Amino acid sequence: MECGRPLEDLPSEYKANDICMDCVRWINEENYRPFKNRSLHVYDDEMKEILAQFKFRGDAELVHIFHRSFRELFQKHFTSVSSVIAVPLSREREYERGFNQAELLAACLPVKISYPSLRRRETEKQSKKTRKERLSGSNPFYFQGEDMFHDQHILLVDDVYTTGITVRQIGSLLYDRGAREVSSLTLCRS
Repeated sequence: MECGRPLEDLPSEYKANDICMDCVRWINEENYRPFKNRSLHVYDDEMKEILAQFKFRGDAELVHIFHRSFRELFQKHFTSVSSVIAVPLSREREYERGFNQAELLAACLPVKISYPSLRRRETEKQSKKTRKERLSGSNPFYFQGEDMFHDQHILLVDDVYTTGITVRQIGSLLYDRGAREVSSLTLCRS
């Protein structure tokens, strides 16, 4: 897994051989499958505030400030993908917000977005969970239909890459349905 975390400023105890410790942990997992992530920004205090306004205060128009740079990042790393899927919110969460921020980000890309029957069960907000809780929880994602992804390279779009668990949870479902490769493009990498 190559998470795209900037390693230059990362203390040596958080990386090994130019790989962050998150990726080292994933590589050592029994059912490891490689994933590639690219993020536009580091999730710093400024981006936390912008994302809070975007997601939690309902300012969906903020997506426009990322439009060009998000598209350029996609064109630099992911032009050969077969399908682009926005990470779904639970029905309750999407109703609460009035939009899915991942869908708004995916709409910035110069490709058609796929809308498979991928769904998410209602769970506690990821932002409220500890790292351990995020990594140990059951997979909230599932397919409602019989979608198949034979030999496809699937790109997942989301707002924040924190531990990599979302990509791995959805990715395992996609690989089980025939995907050749799963990658992710996110606005921020924490």
